[in-house]
Amino acid sequence: MTDAGPGSDESLAGQRLRAASLASCEDRIRALREQECDLEVEHIAAEAALHSATNRLQPDIDPTLASRIGRSLERRRELEDGRGESSEVNSHRSSGSSRRLDQLRAGHAALQVWLDASQPREPGSVTHAAKAALLIAIGATVWAAIAMHPAFLLLLVVVVGPVSFAMGRGQDADWRRVGARRRFAASGLSDIATWNEDTVRARLLELESLLAATNRDSRVEDAVAPHRDPVDAETLAVQVAEEDAQIAFNLEAAGLTMDDTEGELGNWLRLVARADRSRESLERVKKEYTQQRAEALELRDQLLRYLHSQGARPTEHQDTAAAIAERLDRLPESPAGSGEA
Repeated sequence: MTDAGPGSDESLAGQRLRAASLASCEDRIRALREQECDLEVEHIAAEAALHSATNRLQPDIDPTLASRIGRSLERRRELEDGRGESSEVNSHRSSGSSRRLDQLRAGHAALQVWLDASQPREPGSVTHAAKAALLIAIGATVWAAIAMHPAFLLLLVVVVGPVSFAMGRGQDADWRRVGARRRFAASGLSDIATWNEDTVRARLLELESLLAATNRDSRVEDAVAPHRDPVDAETLAVQVAEEDAQIAFNLEAAGLTMDDTEGELGNWLRLVARADRSRESLERVKKEYTQQRAEALELRDQLLRYLHSQGARPTEHQDTAAAIAERLDRLPESPAGSGEA
């Protein structure tokens, strides 16, 4: 077969590499499709907000120029945020370390409670109170049944159930573990995939190591902080000044002043920039999606032609990377069909 097409005369190992590339393409295509859906929603929302503001204000400004001004305003805000952060960087480091320690301690305590939940506990005050309430409720209900009407005995179902639940709730390991899991989730630490004795104990040891390391790093941070160079606030100030000059130039071209960037008109300028950015992001993802699909199609075509040349039997989903890799694994390491005339 001299015209079997690209890939038919390559080694089986080479085809497996091509199948791996196809699998990578398929993963990227799925990720891009999800991004595309998210960006489509964002673009529709941005366009709707812009349309509403435009109808209300009726601004007589070139959209391209408005977009440039809006983007510059956003960049300037980001630079200002960066300048503000640089002046507080040392205090942020200190408070960040403190928050991290609190987070680790809360998670560690919750996991310890979860592990301890399986251990029997002595009845607490809640249980004693529940038992007393149960006895009083039963006595009152039985007396009412004797003195008034036997139907009062039906109230035992209503009374005994909740009180018994209150007695068992404090003692039941499952309830205590539910509470511990909720406290662990509230700590903000990443969740445990499977909650069992081994995984929880392993995570507990991990948190103990992290606590020790964070405590040590915090002490080092406090020692070296006075000697650390601050973030270059001067560079940020220069960038803000450059952005101000660009904004002033574009505002003059649009017949506007800096005061016009406040209020509804300023919001409209930012909406124009937002709509443009969302459209550009959507177009960029769509372009990559198309390219990845074309690449996957070419790889798939080459692999299927190779498999056909080797007489490999098709599968139910023969065009997926996983199915193609499975068919390649069934071929002998030295394919007889390779290079046939």
